[in-house]
Amino acid sequence: MTTSFDADRLMELLPAVYRNRDDANGELRALLTVIAREMAVVEEDLAQLYDDQFIETCADWVIPYIGDLLGTSPLYGGSSNADEQLAGLFPDLKGPRFLPRTALRSRADAAKTIRHRKRTATLAMLEELAADVTGWGAHVVEMFEHLQWTQWIRNHLRLFCHECPDLRSDELLERMNGPFDTTSHLVDVRKINQFDGWYEVRNVAFFLWRLRAYSLERVDARADPSSPSNRFRANRLGIDEPLFTRAQRSDSRGSIEAEIPGPIRQALLRRDLRRKQVAPGPPPATDFYGDPDLLPDFDRSLAIYLDNVLVPPEKICASDLTTWRPPIGKIVAVDVHTGRIALGDGYGTPAVSVSYHYGFPSDVGGGSYARSSWLIHRQSEKIYAVDKANPLRDTLAKAIAEWKGDGRPPAIITLPDDRTYVEPAPLVLDPLANQRIAIEALDHTQPHIQCAQPIEIRCGDGATVTLSGLLIEGTITVTARAGTLRLLHTTVKPDTAASVFVSAPAAAVDKFSLQIAFGITGPLRVSHGARGITIVDSIIDGGSGTAIAASNGVSGPALRIERSTVFGSVNVRELPMASETIFTGIVLVERRQQGCARFSFLPDGSRTPRQFHCQPGFEIRTRIEAASARRPRIPLDAAERKKIADTVRTFLVPSFTSTHYPDPGYAQLHASIPKQISTGAEDFSEMGVYCHLKQPQREANLRARLDEHLPFGLQAGLIFVT
Repeated sequence: MTTSFDADRLMELLPAVYRNRDDANGELRALLTVIAREMAVVEEDLAQLYDDQFIETCADWVIPYIGDLLGTSPLYGGSSNADEQLAGLFPDLKGPRFLPRTALRSRADAAKTIRHRKRTATLAMLEELAADVTGWGAHVVEMFEHLQWTQWIRNHLRLFCHECPDLRSDELLERMNGPFDTTSHLVDVRKINQFDGWYEVRNVAFFLWRLRAYSLERVDARADPSSPSNRFRANRLGIDEPLFTRAQRSDSRGSIEAEIPGPIRQALLRRDLRRKQVAPGPPPATDFYGDPDLLPDFDRSLAIYLDNVLVPPEKICASDLTTWRPPIGKIVAVDVHTGRIALGDGYGTPAVSVSYHYGFPSDVGGGSYARSSWLIHRQSEKIYAVDKANPLRDTLAKAIAEWKGDGRPPAIITLPDDRTYVEPAPLVLDPLANQRIAIEALDHTQPHIQCAQPIEIRCGDGATVTLSGLLIEGTITVTARAGTLRLLHTTVKPDTAASVFVSAPAAAVDKFSLQIAFGITGPLRVSHGARGITIVDSIIDGGSGTAIAASNGVSGPALRIERSTVFGSVNVRELPMASETIFTGIVLVERRQQGCARFSFLPDGSRTPRQFHCQPGFEIRTRIEAASARRPRIPLDAAERKKIADTVRTFLVPSFTSTHYPDPGYAQLHASIPKQISTGAEDFSEMGVYCHLKQPQREANLRARLDEHLPFGLQAGLIFVT
């Protein structure tokens, strides 16, 4: 808060006689200090009143009023209740906003209302409207343009609507039945939906990309164990992962596919590279491939470096590397469907690094997104910055050793980039009692820590260990159990082994607590007597086994979980709160007298405290009550009630785009999910880890705007590509 007046300024405005008299006791200065503080509040309010006259700078609560002046219907703009909860849970973080931007674009919608009305019903306008309102990538197609037509000289000739596509064009065939399809189809009179009914005269299809593209800069490619000298994967964990297009917007719709955050098509990249090979010369890039450092104004989606030197586009070949077929000569083959890279026999054994984009539904588990609110507020902590140019602190182990040599003061160890930190020696974090130590990635980065041995945590009494923004390939074991371990925006690679393993307590008193926020982990094994586990907006992946329990096979501690997805069963002592969470396995709670499960999915057979609007139980009760109301004089017998329950349990189950990390659609609800789950949260958003995205509200916002802008007689269909 800034002001043009402070106590010194106000004192200067007074006569010198009053200033001299006040030098003795300072009472007048103290009064003027209070007056200056109140003047600052008034000046700040006046400045905000001026800002509130403009849609670009107004407060959020003013947006509906400006929209009302323009005659627009209000859109859902989101809620900040979760922000307040997270601020209370993590008071030492910078904040104030902790939830990712959900792109409920009520501000952009109001700002562009007049512009949209002047361009109503044009394809470019509808595309821009869909992107602005939802925040998703969008492509609009008039489906009558793709119908087969009988050509007649008296009618309007549609020479591009022919029945026989060019079967020799792999790029054209790869686009068939997709958003950029140019082939012709027979008419389909069914109502347009996600899967069929597309090709009809009235239909206007809105193809939407819900996944986001996240960039990784010059990460070390992972060598394949079968041939480490010439076979690599872009993914640092050595897992097949499709490469994505960088999201960007331009005024031209000519290269729209290169601007939408979706998986790169193999044939499209091949054609893009061929264009450069036919006409070599500047610029040193194509639509998809190039060095972002050389072209800062238009970042490319992919770049491959050998010994830190960019491989030119003429030496890149888009190939199918499912069988690891290597190229011949000084050629680098890349398979964008799997993220595999193969070097030709003309190269030696260079170091391979990659800049690429991967797809994921949201800002969960760490990544190259904004996390400034989640950084620890710097107070008296000592900062240890890991720097690869500094031989005294170029590894994480050296930074931890330096911290211990300084007497283990309150400290933050920062990692500055996306590179891989190979740690063969064990990492031990053992802060003193009531002290804290944090390993924290800088904003917009995701360092990869490859541990040969588990990371050992020894929490002293009241101590706090924080891991923030990291990708950990390994496990975490807790041996001293009197403090708190926090995993913030951190991924501990899901595996069959426990991601966090807490050994049996050595003393009768167990004060250990685990907190996970916007994280991804494998199974959690925390002892029965621990203080508790708190999980918010996270994914706990136990596969088909047990996700949360104690290390010795008995029930785990008290669990508080909100807006999360749990793959596997759960066995805990207490369940104080389970809200808007999807459990794919049975949940067993020992003490069910206290606690609550609300707006969550709990499989049949779960034993929990009282449930409120939990599926499928809530839907079963609703249908039984409706059936009873239809025939009030004849009660339903047990067989009829069982039939209703079995019917509901058959279809009302959660299904996901993928349950395998790190697939782009990992833990994302399938497009055909029942609405009881897709809109089953308290505010009618989806259950699970991506509840904060408010995707049902985005879809409703878009439909509301299309009712205003789509011409009469046309029928809009929303088709989710990712």
